[in-house]
Amino acid sequence: MKKFRKRLFLVLLAMVLLAIVGILALKSAAFGFARPVSDTEKQKRLQIVATAEEWLGASEADGGHKPIIDLYNAHEPLAVGYLMKYEDAWCATFGSTVAIQCGMTGIIPTECGCQRQIKLFDSLGCWVEDDNYIPLPGDYIFYSSKDVIGDNIGWSDHVGIVVGTWGNYIKVIEGNYLDRVEYRIIAVGDSYIRGYGVPNYG
Repeated sequence: MKKFRKRLFLVLLAMVLLAIVGILALKSAAFGFARPVSDTEKQKRLQIVATAEEWLGASEADGGHKPIIDLYNAHEPLAVGYLMKYEDAWCATFGSTVAIQCGMTGIIPTECGCQRQIKLFDSLGCWVEDDNYIPLPGDYIFYSSKDVIGDNIGWSDHVGIVVGTWGNYIKVIEGNYLDRVEYRIIAVGDSYIRGYGVPNYG
């Protein structure tokens, strides 16, 4: 019995160590472009990512999210005429503010609601709903936490901006992720992914 417990302990320890090594490898990986694009398109995509990353760490706890909402509210026309409050969910607002800062609202529709933003991307012919799609930096990734079985067609309740890919993993920067602007790493084709807004950067 003692030998069994010792072996079990060693196996569990090895699994934990492998998981830690895997997480560290993902965090230090060079996430980038899954396929080549033109220099002009690459520059615009990287501008969106760099602008989003300037907000990294902004949180509700220290009020760092308030300037994000203020910039969104100052933009005209205001989506659905709604003035965002500081206590509202602000993930779509974050993505919209980044587009406003970069002067790209012509290709990235501004919205404070994820599902409405999906419809706007769709109306521009820039909506991709394909589990096999590998996104590029600057794509907008939408999630649905309520529908995770099979083809995810549920109501979208969160959105982020793709930073890049590495193998089968996607690095995303998101507003209102744990009440702050933070990175997330998620697998390509993950069941939580609702689809992608793919702006026409070209």
